[in-house]
Amino acid sequence: MKAIKYLFLLAILAITAPTYGQGLKAFKLKNGLSVYIWEDSEQSDVYGMVGVRAGSVNDPEQYTGLAHYLEHLLFKGTEKIGTLDWQKEEPIYKQIIAKYDEMAEATDPAKKEAINKEINELTIQQAQHSVSNEFSNLMESMGGKDVNAGTIYDYTVYYNSFPAYQINKWLEISSQRLLNPVFRTFQTELETVYEEYNRFVDNQYRAVSNFVLSKAFEGHPYSRAVLGLPEHLKNPRISELIKFYEDWYVPENMVLILVGNVKAQEVSGRINASFGRLAAKPTPERKTYPDLEIKGRVQHSAKIGMSPSVNLIFKGIPKGHPDERALEIAMSLLSNSSRTGTLDKLVIDGELLSAYGYPLSLREQGRCLVSATPFYDRNQRRYESNRATERKLLKSMEKIVNGDFEQWTVDAIKIEMCRLFDLGMESESQKANILFDAFVNEVDLGTALGYKEEVMAVTIEDIKRVAKEYLTGNFLAIHTEKGKDHKKEKLEKPGFKAVESPQGQQSLYAQQFKNMPIGKVSENFMNFDEVQTKPINEKSKFFYTQNKENEVFSLILRYGVGTRELPQLGIAANLMNNAGIMGAFTPQELKEEFSKLHVTSRVSASDDYLTISMSGYETNLAEACQLLSRQILMPQLDEKQLNNSIGSILSSRSVRKEDPSSLANALREYIRYQNKSDFIDEITDKEIIELQISKLTGDINRASNYEAEIHYTGTLPLDDVYQILSLNLPLVANERPSNSPQVKPFVEVTENTVYFLPNSDVEQAQIMFFMPTSEYKKEDDVLRDAFYQYFSGSFNGLVLTELREKRSMVYTAGGSIATPALLGHPTCFLGSIGTQNDKAIEALTIYMDLLRNMPENADRIDNIKSYMRQEVLTTHPSFRYKSQVYQSLRRMGYDQDPAIENLPKIDALTFEDIVKFYKETVKDKPIVIAIMGNPKNIKVEDLNKFGKVVRLNERRLFNTKDTMF
Repeated sequence: MKAIKYLFLLAILAITAPTYGQGLKAFKLKNGLSVYIWEDSEQSDVYGMVGVRAGSVNDPEQYTGLAHYLEHLLFKGTEKIGTLDWQKEEPIYKQIIAKYDEMAEATDPAKKEAINKEINELTIQQAQHSVSNEFSNLMESMGGKDVNAGTIYDYTVYYNSFPAYQINKWLEISSQRLLNPVFRTFQTELETVYEEYNRFVDNQYRAVSNFVLSKAFEGHPYSRAVLGLPEHLKNPRISELIKFYEDWYVPENMVLILVGNVKAQEVSGRINASFGRLAAKPTPERKTYPDLEIKGRVQHSAKIGMSPSVNLIFKGIPKGHPDERALEIAMSLLSNSSRTGTLDKLVIDGELLSAYGYPLSLREQGRCLVSATPFYDRNQRRYESNRATERKLLKSMEKIVNGDFEQWTVDAIKIEMCRLFDLGMESESQKANILFDAFVNEVDLGTALGYKEEVMAVTIEDIKRVAKEYLTGNFLAIHTEKGKDHKKEKLEKPGFKAVESPQGQQSLYAQQFKNMPIGKVSENFMNFDEVQTKPINEKSKFFYTQNKENEVFSLILRYGVGTRELPQLGIAANLMNNAGIMGAFTPQELKEEFSKLHVTSRVSASDDYLTISMSGYETNLAEACQLLSRQILMPQLDEKQLNNSIGSILSSRSVRKEDPSSLANALREYIRYQNKSDFIDEITDKEIIELQISKLTGDINRASNYEAEIHYTGTLPLDDVYQILSLNLPLVANERPSNSPQVKPFVEVTENTVYFLPNSDVEQAQIMFFMPTSEYKKEDDVLRDAFYQYFSGSFNGLVLTELREKRSMVYTAGGSIATPALLGHPTCFLGSIGTQNDKAIEALTIYMDLLRNMPENADRIDNIKSYMRQEVLTTHPSFRYKSQVYQSLRRMGYDQDPAIENLPKIDALTFEDIVKFYKETVKDKPIVIAIMGNPKNIKVEDLNKFGKVVRLNERRLFNTKDTMF
């Protein structure tokens, strides 16, 4: 306990928020590191986060992208983690650092290329003395789940969840990674970032966002992409990266956050012993930037993106500003989740395809954004002009600026904001994010957790004042039209030799780490009896879960029929979200009625179900269900809403043959289902145009006659809820029996086949794999999971090790055996690669070699078993989703927590079991490969070795019957 003396226990905070202060402890270490611990003994695991108040905004102007590069490289180990012989590795590492400085100074491209090759040879040498993925391996060994990191403008954060009994190991390795980090395999990680950059280049929606932000924050680093400028990505220096790390990764600029099954009193000494090792340093002075001056209306235009858009940018406020909550409410009067805002009304009335407004508040500056997609005229097949759309937006905003809104609207929005806050506080990760956001923006924790009190204290006068101050007068009008960015710069990736580390070796640190003592291992299993079940009517079932966290209820009403039997049900469901009640409420009036009851509802349809979800506060449950029932039984729709829905569908169809993500999705469906693909076996354009309200509302009525599942989570006693729901939900006696869920049959695969979709516009080729395997049996679940963990799991699987870690050919890649929703149906292997066009064939060759001749590394078995054992014991659904998860597991053949019968199988698992499963299930089965990429780089003759090649065009992937596009 002596370690406690080294803590500056800045009065373990008594948080003022009465609801959410309980369990939160905050203190600082002597070196200045902030520590936030939120105790919750109900959890089986802990969510850990290490955050730095430094992001891309702190990149040097001549070396943008450093913050993001650093995030990647802090997974590569230290002078202890990952080194086999630091005395031999260090001199090579220093040579590499010097070579990068030399290459950055060189101006002759030939000289740069020669130096790059020298660096490649040095990197290969360095790899003989190190294991660059050892950090990830050690995290896997202690059951670390979802190990990841992220870089944004104002911060960088590292996070994952882990079993509570592994707290000492997590603290040790999470602090050790910050002690003398070694930026190994810098060259290959650079190329991985290139892949990430090229991935975003193909995203037209990202291009629009980047253009809008470049104008909204002109003159500030917020105006540039977090990944950095391409000219800087091509000329990196490790020396500058080291300087960035030493400058910004200092304890007083960092925070450690732990949320979950952890006791502050028990771990505070250990925190001091681990994170207290970081040397105290002052944080550098931050560069300041003048705010953007906007005078009058300033327009910027570009032909970019898949459809036209209008974005109005007004001056805003930074995070933590006194007007932050009032401005949030003012913007919510434009658009909100209840869809009662003035912009929401324009969409409901069919004046716009979409519209929303929100405050973008960052640490240093802020803006208010109002954005819309113009109305699409289905008859003329064109969008309304951007100028006309802008006028609609401004007129809609005038109502708020002029104070033309009612008290009940404000009250409903405030309560909705509080409800969403309550829902967020159910999540460990969201709690951590709230604490981290307060740290980054230097907001008092009491203020951050007193969010609801702060919201409720905002007055009408506050809202009117901020609306006049921030949403009038000077603004940017950013108009975009459909078009492509022909100036986009691709990052060429040079061909380097693979970087191989000695197999089966580990550092001395790793050996010591694995032998560290852990806490008491408790086997806490899911209890299916937590969910109470009662029949309701003839066939329908009611599932009840008690909510012990807050006053928010959630209701899922799922009718047992979907678009498989009623093809137009999906369109009908979307229309229901804008429906009124015949003879009682217009659509907007009904939104207001729900809002007054502090409830939101949503209708959706899938292949198998029509689903109605509702959430709110229980005091108005009966009235909300009555409104919902009347809407389902007597919906009021009009032609204008139908026309807008038709226009939305047709406008999206008009561009999908040009959109890389839509093409990739259609290609993925095609190789599994061929002409039964959802993109081919769909309602035709002619049928869309001929849609009638009577038929659509009839489909809703027909669907509501089927048997249903009702999943409810709340605080009211079961019998009370049962009585309310049985009397007030739209349920019928003698319900039609459901055939859902069903399993869509795969296309038969008899030979290796390659479907090639040429696309000259994409910078990154998309490669997909499909292989029907065996009939689903739950007895094979452990083997399937073990194969996944070995072949593709996290950063340690074969796929990412070979394609990313050693060769940097991909940013993402993977493969797993997918299971159906029901027993007795086929499983299938699904895989994917995203890689540069000029590396597609090589990446495909390596992937297929892994799949056909899987390397056998038996040393991985202990890690795999350790991870799987800990994963099944700590992966439990949130109380709000227990009934749905348990019901799904029952359909898969389980009547209790799968861990109960699978833990003995995990303990008995051998590496030979994994190999045997692979050989019987995957190795020699016929496979379908699909590739979308540039034909200049991907030649048909190169694809022949993988199977019969079938060349596709975009039209083959979509419905061609009665098509307009």
